[in-house]
Amino acid sequence: MKNDTKNIYILTTFLFLTKWFFVLNSNFEIDLITKIIFYLDDRQYFTLIYNLATLNFNPTYNPELTDTKYIPLPIYSILFHSLFFKLFNIYGFIIIEFFIILSFCFIFFKIFASLGLGRIENIFLVLFIFCLPNIIDYFHLFKIPYVSSIKDLYNLRIPRPAITNLYLFLFFYILVTKNKKIKFKYLDLTLIGIIFGLMWGSYYYNLAISGITFLIYYFYIIHGSNQKIVNYLRDASIIFVFFIIFSIPVILFLINSEPDYLVRVGLIELTFLKKKILLNHFIDKIFTLEFILIFICITSLYIFLKYKSIFRLESLSLLFIIFLSSFIGPIIFIVISPTISEIYNFSNMIVALTFLIFVIFLYLTLLTILKKNIKIVQHILKAFIVFLLLIHALHYFTLNKNNLLDVKKIHTKELMNTIKKLNINKEASILVFDDDIQINLILNGYKNLNFVTGVHSSLSDAQLESQIINIFRFLELNKNDFMNFIKNKKEGWRYYNDKIGKTFYMKYQANKLITYNGSFDFSEDEMKAISKSSPLNSQQVIIPAFETKRLIEKFINFKTSKMIKPDLVILMLKFDNVKNITIDEKLYCIKKINNTFMIYFSKSLVPTCPSQLIDFTK
Repeated sequence: MKNDTKNIYILTTFLFLTKWFFVLNSNFEIDLITKIIFYLDDRQYFTLIYNLATLNFNPTYNPELTDTKYIPLPIYSILFHSLFFKLFNIYGFIIIEFFIILSFCFIFFKIFASLGLGRIENIFLVLFIFCLPNIIDYFHLFKIPYVSSIKDLYNLRIPRPAITNLYLFLFFYILVTKNKKIKFKYLDLTLIGIIFGLMWGSYYYNLAISGITFLIYYFYIIHGSNQKIVNYLRDASIIFVFFIIFSIPVILFLINSEPDYLVRVGLIELTFLKKKILLNHFIDKIFTLEFILIFICITSLYIFLKYKSIFRLESLSLLFIIFLSSFIGPIIFIVISPTISEIYNFSNMIVALTFLIFVIFLYLTLLTILKKNIKIVQHILKAFIVFLLLIHALHYFTLNKNNLLDVKKIHTKELMNTIKKLNINKEASILVFDDDIQINLILNGYKNLNFVTGVHSSLSDAQLESQIINIFRFLELNKNDFMNFIKNKKEGWRYYNDKIGKTFYMKYQANKLITYNGSFDFSEDEMKAISKSSPLNSQQVIIPAFETKRLIEKFINFKTSKMIKPDLVILMLKFDNVKNITIDEKLYCIKKINNTFMIYFSKSLVPTCPSQLIDFTK
């Protein structure tokens, strides 16, 4: 046991230090917040982590707009990052990652030990699963269909799946410790109820899969134990009570949340017709030849391993039940749930969990076949362990090498240095469209932003629209500029206007399942794109013609007594339509920071302007 713990700590330390050695020992002149933003995914959650750490549940970043509803924070997915941020500031993002990796290694090491794997065999499998995303990226395997979905099994993206899938794996670990015909203990049922609450408040897709897994495995374990009905009710009550207790924060956030925000993050009502479309889609995918072959393969491996009886039967059965639940869970969820969002996450989890179970069963089968040559196998596995550690190191070395050449990161550093040199007050009013800079400013403690993207703000859609129009008035942009801002644009395989997508996120998602207000008021080309788009594709954005007309009319008729007067304006030269912008040079100094950013700062901050450089062509 002591040796196992030692191995887990050594492995964790190597994986952690290898990554952060390359990140921290490069670009010394770049501040840590900028490094964190550019090196860690998913940065859109960073402001939510900051909001929870500061207990700001209705962030508007506008001191005049404080009476707003809450953002429905995914509280249990960002809770630990928020605590570490509160305790260690930006360093918390680094420190917590060590404990995340440690938790992953510990949980999987225990799960595989319950199967009966030896130390070397266990370490290899744990390391292989952890390094899968690095292997996929390093060898560009993501170009193969479905392979990119395997990365959703586990990686260090914040908070999904870095935190959310740890809850899932911890749930698996609790179940894998159960022996057949032995009743579940109060502690086990309590922990399961708590984990179900944590899943609902972080990543409900895992709750749907885990719920079905538990039901099937529960009756599998107690089968033959002659348990009375009252015992079933007792077990269900324990789980339900603790689920409800830990769901209270989630319920409070949902009750007090901004309805428009829920729509922006993709929440849709599941009508009978929409349920039918989704069920047909999932069932069609399940009955494809590829999935049937995989099902037959996994089932055959399971039967073979049961027959050989080398590995623990309960653990093998749990793994097979997880595989079944990965596609049964989403179907049952669609049938009973009144709402759903970002449905592609279910599809990704089906692929990821199917791959996990297939790999484990195949690995166990090979160990069974080669059992007589286990010493040779262990030597080979040791070589593969070294290979995986090398790939892990090379991945982050290559990633860091590429990041060294990231022009925007370097230019962001120069921008932030300029802002600090100008002594811009934390309460100063700042106008910036770029969401990376918004995140940087928020993490640096700036509280007054004239505009933030829709996913960071608790404002209603009407308030966001008014903010944008007010900004256009300040910048003296006209109707044509606004029409270009909201115009539907074809980018590659989909329609996606980056400005609208970042402002309203998934409000205007358009696919076979949903369009804004169920509208068909689109051009012929747009309707073709919608009809060909999968019902899981929530990342195509198309505004219907009637909504475009409404927004234009609002722009034309917009009147306000509160025109914005930012102390600092930050513009991206290539993306913010700089040539059409007019800002009163009597009130503002102008400075081009680099080929990416230009700023206007109020003369009330710096009475005498430094040398100005205004070259829009470079």
